[in-house]
Amino acid sequence: MSSYNRLQLIIGSIFFIILMFTTRIYWDGLEGSRLLDDTANLQFLELINNRTEKLTEILRFSMEGIASQLGRPVSLLSFALQAHHWPFELWSFKYVNLMIHLVNACLIFWLLLYLTRIMALPERRALLLSLLTTSLWLLHPFQVSTVLYTVQRMVELSTLFTLAALLIYVRSRQQLAQGLLTPRAFWIWITLGIGLGGILATLSKENGVLLVLYVLVLEATVLRSLPKPRYWQAWSGVFLYLPLLLLAGYFLLTFDNILKAYEIRSFTLGERLLTETRILSEYLFKILIPVPHSYGLFHDDYVISRHLLSPMTTVFAVAFLTLMLVAALVWRRKYPVFALAVLWFLAGHVLESSFIGLMLYFEHRNYLAMLGVLFAAIYGILWMFDRMQETFLRKAAIVFSALYLLLFSVVTALETDLWGKPLMQAAVWAEQHPQSRNAQSHAASLFLVAGYDKKVLEYYRQMVEAFPEDSGPYAIWLGGSCYNSKIPLPEIEKVIRRFRSSKGDIATLNALQSVIKLKAAGACAHLSSETIETLFKTLAENTVFTVFYRDELYHLYAAFYANEKRYGDAIRMADKSLSLASNIHLGLQRLIWLQLEGRDREALDGIVKMRADLNVSERYLYLEDLNKGEKLIQERLEISSN
Repeated sequence: MSSYNRLQLIIGSIFFIILMFTTRIYWDGLEGSRLLDDTANLQFLELINNRTEKLTEILRFSMEGIASQLGRPVSLLSFALQAHHWPFELWSFKYVNLMIHLVNACLIFWLLLYLTRIMALPERRALLLSLLTTSLWLLHPFQVSTVLYTVQRMVELSTLFTLAALLIYVRSRQQLAQGLLTPRAFWIWITLGIGLGGILATLSKENGVLLVLYVLVLEATVLRSLPKPRYWQAWSGVFLYLPLLLLAGYFLLTFDNILKAYEIRSFTLGERLLTETRILSEYLFKILIPVPHSYGLFHDDYVISRHLLSPMTTVFAVAFLTLMLVAALVWRRKYPVFALAVLWFLAGHVLESSFIGLMLYFEHRNYLAMLGVLFAAIYGILWMFDRMQETFLRKAAIVFSALYLLLFSVVTALETDLWGKPLMQAAVWAEQHPQSRNAQSHAASLFLVAGYDKKVLEYYRQMVEAFPEDSGPYAIWLGGSCYNSKIPLPEIEKVIRRFRSSKGDIATLNALQSVIKLKAAGACAHLSSETIETLFKTLAENTVFTVFYRDELYHLYAAFYANEKRYGDAIRMADKSLSLASNIHLGLQRLIWLQLEGRDREALDGIVKMRADLNVSERYLYLEDLNKGEKLIQERLEISSN
């Protein structure tokens, strides 16, 4: 065996051990609970289990995601194929997440090998740099909240297809330069890679569109040494720049809707942009320096930058990021690795950490964005090591580097261990983030299920005091009291006053949905239907309660009336909801309520209208149901006429 093959075998074996080590670190963390968006995005998996026509239900679930306008069908399909595990076997979902994480690491290792060879690094250095960077990415504590937060499989799958496309692209660029690929084959490979990979990545999560930015970053930095093939300008114009122009045009056309999203936020667009400079700076610090007990899911208590000097760190963050961006652009030829780190990181955050009115801080936004920074950090460490002449310094550098890498693994192990203990995790997060309503409500919900009545009541009281302008804490308290009658109801008059003046709040609607379900199941006897109706009426009359959620409010209001068998009122509320936003499920439910009200003619007209309004995918998924419903109504009308 040649020394080259022996080196490859050693590096490959070490990487395999790292993969197994990562699996062991994450293993105990797979025993976690549902969090934040898990239930909202995955609750209808139960319909797949309860229906005989499973293929149709799988397609419906996959095509009707609520996470975005695109719906993320590729990611939802992966969840649908595991529907039999929902809702009691979350371990299986998290296990698949972990396996995708390991596959992504393999793709990163492969991609970095090509990049380091294009950079003309010695083979030993290329293998070592690729191994260390991938290992650090794989074991970084920032990745925990992506792998172990079930619904963030969307990020992992989007990254998987992005990496696959980049791998095809970089490999094709290298082979064309080496004469190992014909121009025709080159154009076929990169077109299929970028086109198909970009589509699958975007349909997993919208971040997939950033694939074209990653390609442009690579072309501006480490791929500059490769000659551009003929027709490059034309191809890049169609497959790289045109998608960016279309995306920019889309944002310009929908900018009013983007601004509406800020109606439910506690910050303006300008304040978000300022705050994100501090958050991005903090991300960079935590990417390079692991800080124990500083990672987690809930950061809705992050201090907002109201202007450049409030807080004072804002102006420094703005200056720092501006300086880094300018330096990367100016020095991209002289210091391509530094430029790659900065531009790759910023490209990865250009959607979720910019002007779109999302929540401010999430660790999973760094899942792929951190790769360039880690690559540059390891590259810099190896560069300095090469320039150390004294044996003592070289040994000290090796020990320091080993401890540095080990520290990341230790912090990640601490985090995954906590994720495997949901009750302890909830308590720790609530203690670390006393001003995070999400952390407090999550802790309350887990302690509620565990039966700690007094602790739950303590969380509820803390929330209503800490967030005096929000209706969510009182609504959550109502839901908890319905779930466990030992927990006393809050003072209803105070709840009504809060509902009368609060802004739009998805937590309020989620809690009221729980109340409706529990009431329909026979629980919640101490909360009268009249009181629930008063709460809905109060919210409906609240002019401050944003239009952003008003369609969902009327939808829940309709469901409440339907459970009370007041179908006429349910239809009236459904009409209000449908006038604000189309919802085929509510439309179908409305048809049933019309029939229960004995209004068959109206139901028949509704079926005709719905059939005419179906788009291509809805026609495939729902046309048969509408036809069956129409046939049954017509038969009933014929019987009644005879």
